[in-house]
Amino acid sequence: MGRNELFPILFFLLVGTLFSQDKPTADMTDAGFKEGFAVLSRLGAVHPFMKDSPDVHLEPQSLGRFFTDRIYQRLEGNMYFGYRFDEGFTTCAEKEVSIEEIEDLTETTGAAYRRALEMSLEAANYKIKPGAACRIGLCIVGVEAKETDKTLSGVMIEAYFRNASEKKSFFIRFGAGSPRGLAGAIQLSAEMLVAELEKRLAE
Repeated sequence: MGRNELFPILFFLLVGTLFSQDKPTADMTDAGFKEGFAVLSRLGAVHPFMKDSPDVHLEPQSLGRFFTDRIYQRLEGNMYFGYRFDEGFTTCAEKEVSIEEIEDLTETTGAAYRRALEMSLEAANYKIKPGAACRIGLCIVGVEAKETDKTLSGVMIEAYFRNASEKKSFFIRFGAGSPRGLAGAIQLSAEMLVAELEKRLAE
């Protein structure tokens, strides 16, 4: 899992710090701002997954094991924030959710991810209820267990939210890396997934 998984967070913190300065510093040059806004532009870009994601060429074994080709063709986003496809999913009125399935292609992290997801849902005041109309399913399609000079420990997942009553789903594929090791990456990934669900609730 590349270190660029953390770049968006660090960059926004840096930008916020710069704009909060009362006086410009030597580092706040026109060139610096141009470079910063160029990065922002890349972070906000929306591209088709099949044309944009390096996983298509570098990690082909992670594709086609959970999502279908139809979904991959509709996913859009970028490598920093993940790729999404919404076919009209709406969250259910009550904050009840069923964890429909958790698959793990690596056969190493499924149980740990379930615990992290349950904790994250409960922290967001969701009640985990089997058979609830609002359902979550996911597959861990890649794991970087150890940090190296070029990578952080991390996980890559494909997940969906489904409203069983309306038969509409939302799909997302994203990675999360952490300097706190694989356990930290799993927790971060689960929290990011729940935040995505909360975002749809707010909408």
